[in-house]
Amino acid sequence: MKRSASGCGGVRGKGLLLALDLKRKIGPDVTELAHTRGLLINAPRPDSLRFMPALTVSRDEIDHMIGILDGVLRDVKSLP
Repeated sequence: MKRSASGCGGVRGKGLLLALDLKRKIGPDVTELAHTRGLLINAPRPDSLRFMPALTVSRDEIDHMIGILDGVLRDVKSLP
């Protein structure tokens, strides 16, 4: 999996069930903007994101998801 230079915290989890620790409480903003861009993710806490892709997800689909998420994180972090 490609790592993002978006300034986030660590990644934790196992297999396809992963969480991304954010350094700010922007989880709800990230999930809302991601949804408008076609990416469904979950923020179980305001400072983390959870990913639960289907077991049949392809590497190309994961790369596409990371591209969307990287843009979303950049855009949300630039907000006041």
